[in-house]
Parts: sequence; C-alpha cells; structure tokens
Amino acid sequence: MNDISEYLHGELIKIPFNLYNLITKYIESHNNTKVAFVGGYLRDLLISKFHKKSFSEPLDIDLIIEGSSISLAKFIKKNIVNVDLCLIKEFNLYNTVEININDYKIDIASARKETYPAPGLNPIVTKSTIKEDLKRRDFTINSIAFEVETRKIYDLYGGILDIKNKKLNLLHSNSISDDPSRLIRCAKYASRLDFNISNNSLKQSQETVRKWPWKSSETHKKMIFPPALGIRIRMELAEIYKHDNLNNVISIINKWEIISILNENIKVDKRFLRGLNWIKKLNGNYMLYLLKDSEDLETACQRFLINNSEIKMLEDYLNIKNILKTNQKKFMHFSPSNWTEFIEDRNLNDETVKLLICDGGLHWHNLFKWLFIYKSIKSKKDGKTLKKEGWDPGKEMGKEIKRLRYLEIDKLNRN
Repeated sequence: MNDISEYLHGELIKIPFNLYNLITKYIESHNNTKVAFVGGYLRDLLISKFHKKSFSEPLDIDLIIEGSSISLAKFIKKNIVNVDLCLIKEFNLYNTVEININDYKIDIASARKETYPAPGLNPIVTKSTIKEDLKRRDFTINSIAFEVETRKIYDLYGGILDIKNKKLNLLHSNSISDDPSRLIRCAKYASRLDFNISNNSLKQSQETVRKWPWKSSETHKKMIFPPALGIRIRMELAEIYKHDNLNNVISIINKWEIISILNENIKVDKRFLRGLNWIKKLNGNYMLYLLKDSEDLETACQRFLINNSEIKMLEDYLNIKNILKTNQKKFMHFSPSNWTEFIEDRNLNDETVKLLICDGGLHWHNLFKWLFIYKSIKSKKDGKTLKKEGWDPGKEMGKEIKRLRYLEIDKLNRN
C-alpha cells in the first residue's frame, strides 16, 4: 500500500493553485482536524496507475473534513493566489461547500452519516468521521480516501482491488433502495470506464427495480413518486448528456433489464438509438424523448417533474404523430408552404418538431427543413412597404404578408 500512497501523494500535490499545501497549512493551524481526498478524482488516478488510462485535467475534486467545511473553504479562498475567480457556495442541508476556482470545482463535505427513511427520499444527516462517511458512498471504487496529514489510504471495502479488476460493486445491500438514481450512475461508469457490474450488484439492481412502487418505511404506503428521485435521476442524465455517451448508457440499462427505472415502454432498438443520437445533434430535450412513448404519460411526467409547457410539447407530439400516420397520402403532396402552415398554425414548439424528426418516418425531412430553412424565411415585403402601396394595417395585410412569405418558401422547390 505504501507505493500507492506515494503515487497518490505525488499526483495530488500537482493539483493547481497550491491546493494541497493550502490544505496542509489549514490542518497545521487547526488541531485534531482530518482532511481527506475522496471520490472520482482519486478513483481516476488509480485507474490511470493500474490501466494506463489517461483522463483530462481534474474538473471536480472532492474533500472530506472532520470539522467545518465552510471554515476550510474560507481559508482556501483567503490564501489562494493568482486566480481569476474563487466563489463559495454553501449547502447547509448536508454541510457541504462548493468552491469554483477558475474552471475547477472543489466540493468540501463535513464528514457525515446518512439514514434513508424510504427509497428516493432525502437522507437524515448527522456528523461523523471519515470512516463513517465512506459507508454512505455508492460504489466501492468511490469509497477510497487519502488522508492529507498522515497520507493514509482508507480502503474499507476493497475499492482498489475492484479498480484493478475493472469491477463495479455496490457498497452494501441497500445501495439502490437508498438512492435508485445510482442505477443510472452505475451504467455511466460502465460506459465511461469500461468496467463490468458484479453479479451481486446486478441482482440487487434488478430486484430493487422490480419492487416498484416502493414502500415507505414511515407510512408503509406505496410511494409512486418519491420526492427526490425524479430530480436525482434527471441530474444524473444531465451529466451523462453533457459529458458521456447517452446512447451507450441507455443501451447498458436496457441490457441490465432495469430500463423501467426510466420508462418501461422504451423499446431500445436501432431506430430508438438513432433518434436519441439525433436529439443531441438537434440540441433537443432528451428527457422528453425518453418519455414520449409512455403508456401513462401523466404518471411519467409526474414521476420526473415535467412542467406544464413540456407536457404540452409531448401532447402535441402525440397528436401530430397520429395525424401524420392516419393521413400519409395527403402529406405526400405537401409543398414547403403547406408544411409551414401546418406547423405554424398549430403553434408547435420547436421541441415538439424535434421529437417528430427524431422519430424518423416518411416526413421527418420536411419537418427538418421547416426547423432549419422554412421557419427563417420572410416575406419580401413587410408592413411598412405594403402600407406605402396602399394597404391598410389589419387582418388583410397580415394575410398578404403570409402569402408573399409562402411564395418565397415555395421557390425553394423550383431552385
């Protein structure tokens, strides 16, 4: 273990802004205070060591302190030099602090113990030690800590061995029931790190999902919508959408037979994955794409806190999809202006059109052309010009501007 400790120390002191030495100085001036690095950055350093896999510069660094997180954050901000930006955000609920230094994010958490009253609920938090704090982590590979003062490695659950074996092991038997969003995170790690889930962890995941809707230990009533679950899952998906391959993650969740955590009606085939790829290209709302085929749309939207405007987009999508399907011959002869009128007279949101495009089908290219071509074309004459020509402002002038615009749009078919 000494060689691993030396390796980690050698890498951690390279973190910019003299951060490691600032932490050391803080410890020296605060007796009996322990601070440790933990989490993803430590994990990635060990993956680099054992598997020669390179990672980009650390954007997120996690620290645990047996003491005040805000005290350490303020000390760092006061003593840090040669930085353009150093902001502190406090989160009192969990005694955590986020420091943003230029492009780096440092999370400092006061060591805590968490108790979950029911699946998906926010935990009850009490102060604790670094060792106790590691028990609340999600996977063994994320439960490794490096204490700054002693350079001691905390590896209570075999995380280093699992990194060597490229294995994803949940930390304990209640990991998923405590926080079901860990299912999404597990698939993210499998995709990003090329790790395999262990048989026991896969079994726990599948069994927990099959018990939906989960019972509350407080009321013993079935909770269809645990308050925090939808938010956590959406946060995980947002991170994946931004930094990882969402198609691959969804494919993994489907392979593990836990796709119902998102939507049991998703049929993960080539067409679905092609559409998911397109929704990202179009910078569309991937959450609506994942929910669009829900058998019970109202329940799905409640589950993931979909707002009223987004619900309207989904309802319009289903309505237009049905219209296009039942009148296919009619739409085969539509001109560019016909498509423009069809879409705009219904006040369809761009997100609805993007969902229809990503569905594929006979008419996706016409919808695509409206979104990126027809929509932006204007009449050669505006209201001022028509007024000079003798038109009175009002409904008839509006019709004329629309007619002239449609002429411009239809010229595209002749060019």
